[in-house]
Amino acid sequence: MQTVIISGASGALGKRIVERFLRGEWRVYALVRQTEAAKALTADFTPYSSQLNTVVCDLASMISTQHFMNASTIERCDAVIHCAGGIQAGKSIEETSAEMVHAMLEINYLTAFNLLRATLPLLQARGGTVLTIGANAALSPEQNKSAYASSKAALIALTQATAHEGKQYGIRANCLVPGTIDTPANREWGTPTDIAQWTTPKTIAEAAWMLCGEGGKAISGAILPIR
Repeated sequence: MQTVIISGASGALGKRIVERFLRGEWRVYALVRQTEAAKALTADFTPYSSQLNTVVCDLASMISTQHFMNASTIERCDAVIHCAGGIQAGKSIEETSAEMVHAMLEINYLTAFNLLRATLPLLQARGGTVLTIGANAALSPEQNKSAYASSKAALIALTQATAHEGKQYGIRANCLVPGTIDTPANREWGTPTDIAQWTTPKTIAEAAWMLCGEGGKAISGAILPIR
């Protein structure tokens, strides 16, 4: 049975990706930050209990991330999908605080760096796939999103560096770049016209499934906009 590690697994997007890989008969290690979120995720996927391992892990901490790897019973890893992330926006560059910059870099870049640093040795044994979730703001920056766009741009650069470093081990690394994702939180402010143009979590989950499977074996180092 193939194995995937998915971060941000309790979010609207992460949950759909977890579901897609469970349905595809993969073993899933689902990483979340909070114990209650882990319990809820386990309950939601009770029929897949033999395939699902929910793990509480603070990816912003290298110690916590490495502890997960040391304590886990993972013997093989075929894919790592990094969904964890977040956004703070609404301020111009001169109004953006250092705290906001650090927060965005921590949740969107450092979490990915720590996860890859811990899991790449496992991927090197057999080869496999790394997939990250970027944001359109990194490719087409907008006003009042400087810290967010910069942190996602750093994530894209990390992904491409992983593709270069992983090539000798048969590791592929790609970044999916959606626009606004159709989530309950975003629907609170989106108009019906807006929502109709957003990317659904299911669409992204299917793209992730393809890239981690046979269909993605020739793709690496790609920045893939998804609508």
